[in-house]
Amino acid sequence: MLERLREWDEAGFHLINGSLRNPIFDLLMPFVSNKWNFAIPVAVLLIYVLLFRPRRARLVVIFAIAVILLTDATSHILKDLFQRPRPFHPLGDATHLVSFSFPSNHASNMFALATFLSYNYSRSGLLCFPLAALVGYSRIYVGSHYPFDVLGGALWGVLIGLLGAAAVQRLMRSAWVQYTGKSRDNKDHPACGP
Repeated sequence: MLERLREWDEAGFHLINGSLRNPIFDLLMPFVSNKWNFAIPVAVLLIYVLLFRPRRARLVVIFAIAVILLTDATSHILKDLFQRPRPFHPLGDATHLVSFSFPSNHASNMFALATFLSYNYSRSGLLCFPLAALVGYSRIYVGSHYPFDVLGGALWGVLIGLLGAAAVQRLMRSAWVQYTGKSRDNKDHPACGP
């Protein structure tokens, strides 16, 4: 069974990385795959939200950063655990790897962010999930990952994104209870003297 999964994985890689190549994707996919191409727009968006948006939006951004950091760190732990060579390395020589292949950090991070944001802002999923899928596809297209690396990364990212969303919901609920509790206390105890 594992041998068959490996054959499907390699066949999917050769299909995306070889047979489906075209001039448009040859330009687009390396751009999409390079996270540093998005650093400045994301930094500007983060600064805008942190300075000019309501407190809830700022809290969501801070938790989104925490979700990405957690996803990235745990994906690296999983890579060290599985030690799967990347497609562009000879399969028998894993001693000179900079990093391993499974799961894809790009896919993990993007799907964690997509899940987290769509949980907090439901309409954002219409943009975030297709963008996450495009980034995952680009990682196969440029030869950095096998399809199952991306699928595993996506599933891991969704799990971490859901955990982050649950944490934010619990925090917001706790903050709301404290806020409404204080306001009830103030009604019961007038601020003015007798």
